[in-house]
Amino acid sequence: MNQLPRNKVSTMTSVNWISKIQSHEVQHFSQGTQDGVIDFIIENIEIRNNYCIEFGFDSTRWEDCLPNTKHLVQKRKWDHLLIDGNCQNPEINLHQHFITSNNICDLFKQHGVPKEPGFVSIDLDSTDIWVTDAMLENYRPSFFCVEFNPNFPIDVAMAFPNDSDEFWQFDRVMGSSLKALRMMANKHGYSLAYAGCYSTAKHHDAFFIRNDLIESSHVPPLEAFAGTHVPLHAVCISGRENIYINYEVWLDTQNVEQSRKAVPKSWKKHISGTLLQRLNRKRKMLIRTISLRIRGLQS
Repeated sequence: MNQLPRNKVSTMTSVNWISKIQSHEVQHFSQGTQDGVIDFIIENIEIRNNYCIEFGFDSTRWEDCLPNTKHLVQKRKWDHLLIDGNCQNPEINLHQHFITSNNICDLFKQHGVPKEPGFVSIDLDSTDIWVTDAMLENYRPSFFCVEFNPNFPIDVAMAFPNDSDEFWQFDRVMGSSLKALRMMANKHGYSLAYAGCYSTAKHHDAFFIRNDLIESSHVPPLEAFAGTHVPLHAVCISGRENIYINYEVWLDTQNVEQSRKAVPKSWKKHISGTLLQRLNRKRKMLIRTISLRIRGLQS
């Protein structure tokens, strides 16, 4: 395993370097500009173990996907672990596991993950907040990123339920809001340093750095990320917006039903959209269904 001495630091003396992260957005292999963000953070914090993990690899080859860890592995020569619910390839250390908050730490132990990995990338489109929360109980990465739901504005603390039977159905019911993820990370001693705005960065990953590694740099307030609210996905027409919970209430009560009842209707509107948006989606789905049936009859 690649390991650096605790006192080996590159450019950590730069004051308020966190404010410069956005200007270093660059795409090499990642879906958006995450590669440049990851590189810049690494140059400004202490990394004890050059080891990265990525959940949600979604392919069996490096060449067929857009992972956040490819640059680290192939250019920086980091050790790594890749996990996906559907794909497996031992040749690239990709292992097939269905990840939950109950098994993530056992999976890390099974695959020999160090207690302080350099970087972890989480992209499950669903229970990310709960899996990350469970991971941070036993593992202390130098920094990590989690995909957030950009359909929510920054003042909404909405969390996807910790239910392995719920999953993304290609609409706005996916993952948790940026505010909820920030609250989760804060209780483990991590700060939100950067979040991608899809309009410009072509991704919606939030990056969190362990507080003891930030030193004197200024951590931006949540309000600095207001521009990350970019409605991207189709509105939900199935009523599944009701599965979400109010994360602030959950932190206080640890009660799922109470937290679900505490979700304001105005928050749910970010998922269900307007009546016109719902009607338009139903119309498009009906047209697609008719088109598929016609093709079936013609074949």
